[in-house]
Amino acid sequence: MRARAGRIRLRTKLLVVVLLVQTVTIGLIAATGWQLLDRSAREDAALLEAQIQPLLSAALTPPLVAGDRHAARAIARSALIDNGLSHIEVVSPSGIPLLREPEDTAGDGVDGTQFELTDRNRPLATVRFAVTDRRHASRHGRYFGYMVLAGAVLIMLSAALIALSAIGVTRRLQRLVDAGQQFGTGRMHIRIQDEAKDEIGELARAFNRMAARLSDQFQRLKAKDDRLSLVVQGSSDGIWDWDLMANEVYFSPRFRELLGYHDEAEFRRGFFFSTALHPDDRDRVLAAQYDHLENRSNFDEVYRLRCRDGSYRWFRGRGQARWDGEGKAYRYAGSITDIHAQKLSEAAHRESEERLYYAIRGSSDGIWDWHLKTERYYLSPRFKQLLGYRDDELPNKRSAFLALVHPEDLERIEAQVAHHFKTHEPYDVTYRLRHRDGHYRWFRSRGEAVWDERGQVVRFAGSSGDITEQRRAQESIRALLTEKQAILDNVPVGIAFVEDGQIVAANRRFAELFACEPDDATGRPLTGLLGPAGHDPAGGGQVTREVEIERHDGARRWFFITSQRVNPQRAEDGALWIFADITSLKTTSDALREARELSDAIIRSLPGVFFLLRLPDDIIRWNANLARLAGRDPEQAAAQSLLALFHADDRDTIRGALEQAQAIDQTSVDARLIDPTGRSVPHVFTIVHVELRGVSHLVGIGVDISDRIKAEAEIRALNNALETRVRERTAELTVANKELESFSYSVSHDLSSPLRGIDGFSRMLEEDYAEQLDTTGLGYINRIRAATARMQHLIDDLLKLSRITRDEMHRSDFSLSELATEIGDYLHAESPHRSVHLEIDPDIRIRADRNLMRIVMDNLLRNAWKFTANHPLANLRVGCLHQNGQPVYFVSDDGAGFDMRYADKLFGAFQRLHRDSDFAGTGIGLATVARIIHRHGGRVWAEAEIEKGATFYFTLG
Repeated sequence: MRARAGRIRLRTKLLVVVLLVQTVTIGLIAATGWQLLDRSAREDAALLEAQIQPLLSAALTPPLVAGDRHAARAIARSALIDNGLSHIEVVSPSGIPLLREPEDTAGDGVDGTQFELTDRNRPLATVRFAVTDRRHASRHGRYFGYMVLAGAVLIMLSAALIALSAIGVTRRLQRLVDAGQQFGTGRMHIRIQDEAKDEIGELARAFNRMAARLSDQFQRLKAKDDRLSLVVQGSSDGIWDWDLMANEVYFSPRFRELLGYHDEAEFRRGFFFSTALHPDDRDRVLAAQYDHLENRSNFDEVYRLRCRDGSYRWFRGRGQARWDGEGKAYRYAGSITDIHAQKLSEAAHRESEERLYYAIRGSSDGIWDWHLKTERYYLSPRFKQLLGYRDDELPNKRSAFLALVHPEDLERIEAQVAHHFKTHEPYDVTYRLRHRDGHYRWFRSRGEAVWDERGQVVRFAGSSGDITEQRRAQESIRALLTEKQAILDNVPVGIAFVEDGQIVAANRRFAELFACEPDDATGRPLTGLLGPAGHDPAGGGQVTREVEIERHDGARRWFFITSQRVNPQRAEDGALWIFADITSLKTTSDALREARELSDAIIRSLPGVFFLLRLPDDIIRWNANLARLAGRDPEQAAAQSLLALFHADDRDTIRGALEQAQAIDQTSVDARLIDPTGRSVPHVFTIVHVELRGVSHLVGIGVDISDRIKAEAEIRALNNALETRVRERTAELTVANKELESFSYSVSHDLSSPLRGIDGFSRMLEEDYAEQLDTTGLGYINRIRAATARMQHLIDDLLKLSRITRDEMHRSDFSLSELATEIGDYLHAESPHRSVHLEIDPDIRIRADRNLMRIVMDNLLRNAWKFTANHPLANLRVGCLHQNGQPVYFVSDDGAGFDMRYADKLFGAFQRLHRDSDFAGTGIGLATVARIIHRHGGRVWAEAEIEKGATFYFTLG
């Protein structure tokens, strides 16, 4: 039914189109015939008007000349009736109507004619008339009727023929329409069976080919869509696609998951990109998107997005738009990558680097770092400080470091480094480095290399600590231990240290007493030597006994044995056994007493102050010197607190030194001990951390430095006396300078008078006798006058220099930038023809004498102005920089410069580095600058290179 209705509609459309074409054709033909008929009628009217015009002219002229309008009107009315005119109108030369027939109309003819009436060549009136068109109306009407009838017959015949011939065509076209509609619904297999060779058949075959291609393309697009869907679903990034024309946005499921959303509807309600951006990132990211869409710049930004739980996560967003031919974006797509963990890692890394930086800055050790691939070597400021250098005085070069190593240690260090690189064994070496004062100090360096995947060393870093004092203490301790061992080996008693029932150590006398080698004595159980008497002292107290022992050689001898634990409360700390051969002295108590006293002397009598401390504050051992200084019994050591022996103001210092010794194994500290009278006795202590059977102990050795402090006080007194002498000499020098300035001032004034006379007489000689002198004579006079002018200039500069040293200074705060700007404006006005670019740093403020600083800046800027005169474009700058925390002011130019070999002559009076013929001057300006800067307590210097400009630096006290 639908197909039939379609065919009816198609036929009706074809019929309407054909009838419309025929109607238009008939209309065009009728219009053309009508135009031809109308043109014929108008030609007849024109011929008639040409015949009537002479008649009207002859009839109207007499009454109009006579002014008889009634007669003229009657003639006009008669002409209307006789000649079939539509109207007649007569108008005067000034445009005033004289008559009109009929009076109520201006004419309704097909066309009109006008002509001029004259009287003796004088304009009389204008006559307008037209032939009526009613005579042609009947002819037009008949013509129109015939044309309508013929057209109607033609249309009816054509419609009948078209309706009969269109039935087959409309059926074939309807099949095309039906196939297209079915193909549009997705039925890709639809094809049209039409083998006719006409246009409709060709259209059907073209439809079939198009359908086949579209079907293939649809299958390929479906496969691509499936692949793209798998890529989007399998990607770890979130994908988005924005159709800018339809304002529709697609978000991949992964996009939602990255933000914590699992429900699509909830995500659509709760997520808007602009509001989800972190407030700190919103303006930047939206501006970058706008810039990409408008200017096609790259969009790759890092920002934070608010997740479903309200927290913010870091993402990296990238996008790419597509633009039409007019440059307007119509599609915009991209992805987001979760980089939250990376950002947190970077933040942690930065925090770690900051901690490392402050740890290095606060460390007492020096840090070094060697990049072998780039040959970059770094020494920390603390390392350089340990060597007596500022950070800028010692270059960060390995060659500079090796130059400081003691020649005897250099080969050993290089061997240790090569060994570490090869074996990966720890690098820990001690060596000597030359201090800035010329002496060598001991350092301990520990470091570790970094190897790449090929086993090549790429980096080597570590730390170095000054162990000079530790080495000195070790040497002292070693000397003491050597002395102790010498004493132990030469005492008449045998001494053994026993732990867990085993002889750990014994002196040489012990081996001699028992007729064995020293190595044979150690490692043996004491009970094997002494029997039951060789057990540890019960309760940890001291035990003395007399025992008869059989020696290795079979001889039996009597020994007096003293045994005592090192720590009565800790048996594991071992015991000290002393053996005295009393075979021949058994009955002699004096010999036994001497042996006991000698044993006490070995343990307690060491040079200087000595203590053994078990942490935190238990004195295990101290020597007689410390006991005597503390005013207590030597046997009361275990009951004492070490901190109570020191001055109250030094107890925190000692406590800190003890803690530092635990951390770094050794430290040194100055502190005062208190004797029984309350007197403070200054000492320098070396504190060493030791481990005894796994327990931390501290050994302290102190030396009385009262004499050293007294010597330092004497040195300070000498320094004060020296400062007094310096002030006295300074006062004398000040008086001498004032006398010298007065002398210079007087001499300068006395020299000016004869110079004025020479210049005056030379000028009169030139004015009065110029005609009698030849060119050479006049040249001599000019040279005399030039020399006197130069001499006068020198005298004036000397006067200025002397005034600078005499005038009292008045310091105030002012802007050096404004002062330099004023002088620069004045110099520009003096030399308007010069092209000079003067750059002045803004807001440079100083505290100084403004008048004197004007002289300084005027001299420096004039120098720069002068020495850039040979350059077509000069560049000058006034600025300020900071060195070692102090402001340094400078004036630079790109002019002639000078040789730095002669820089020491710059600031002396009359010292010049250029010839007068090149640059004029007296050599006083820079001397004046130096004098003013020195009066301000600062210093001045210059750096330059020939034809590359010069820079003058100065500081203010």
